[in-house]
Amino acid sequence: MRQQIQNRGAVLHGPEDLRFEPVSNEPVGPGELRIKLGAAGICGSDQHYYRHARMGRFVLKSPFVLGHEMSGDVIEVGSEIAGFALGDRVVVDPALTCGTCPSCRAGRANLCYNVQFMGSASHDPHLDGGYRDSFVVNATRCVKVPRDTPHEIIAATEPLSVAVHAIERAGPLLGRDVLITGGGTIGCLTVACAAVAGAARICVSDPNEFRRETALKMGASDVIDPLKRESVNDIDASGGAFDLGFEVSGNTSAFDDCVRMVRRGGRAILVGMIPTGNCYVPFDHMTIREIDLIPTFRQNGVFERAAKMLVEGRVDPRPIVTGRYELLRVKEAFAASFHTDRHIKVLLHGSGS
Repeated sequence: MRQQIQNRGAVLHGPEDLRFEPVSNEPVGPGELRIKLGAAGICGSDQHYYRHARMGRFVLKSPFVLGHEMSGDVIEVGSEIAGFALGDRVVVDPALTCGTCPSCRAGRANLCYNVQFMGSASHDPHLDGGYRDSFVVNATRCVKVPRDTPHEIIAATEPLSVAVHAIERAGPLLGRDVLITGGGTIGCLTVACAAVAGAARICVSDPNEFRRETALKMGASDVIDPLKRESVNDIDASGGAFDLGFEVSGNTSAFDDCVRMVRRGGRAILVGMIPTGNCYVPFDHMTIREIDLIPTFRQNGVFERAAKMLVEGRVDPRPIVTGRYELLRVKEAFAASFHTDRHIKVLLHGSGS
């Protein structure tokens, strides 16, 4: 009989009411794995849940464990599992899709009608996330990586997969000039992906000097401070300077800047979640310049590829990892994560990881 060990997690009860407290030790089903947390990232959506108990239209209805960017080690294996063993290191895909709905059948599983997404209030009842000492998941969520791969490297798989999906939606980048508005986690990982895809110029626009400097470390060729309006205005007046613009900040004014700096016949790729209550869309610029608008949502079938890119070193996320905290210090970690002048990606580490 497996020894019962107390399991603890970061449970959200309301706005800024995040409690590190005992959580259930679920039994392991035949096709499931129990994972000991290695590392888990604090995402912008986690910050929104923490501050407001909601993320866009997804509203907290009952307490749940946050966290959807996580890696760990296998500590228990279900009776029908093949391909995984005790001690295996894995990264966990937070989205489990149904495979049978119209979106899944059309090859767009990221739009699944019945997705079970960990650490999100997008469906009811909410599904607990990865900010726990250990958690049980379906083995199909897991991608195995070499056991010596650092957790802080592979914990970037989920946000990297978002960037990879955005690049795929954008089309070929080889030899193209690319703008990225927003130098946070997704913005910096989009920089790295654009470099891998062969972009000629990768420019990042962000008002935060620390994030601009980090974007350069991630492979950006140059940066723009959008608060110095002459830079944006001059590019706009010249008819745009970029073939593709990726808006990843979720900021309305940044989206306006992104569209204004894209050339005629170019593309604007919307990655960030812009609040619906205050959303200005520069349709006039898009129409006059015939700019294609391409929204993206999460990732579609590229999660394992993203993990491989990290394992092989084609993308190195370490410049964006700016904070490391034990899981029990989760509230301290969240407080640090809001200091954007010195933090981009704050990680929570499991005990002994």
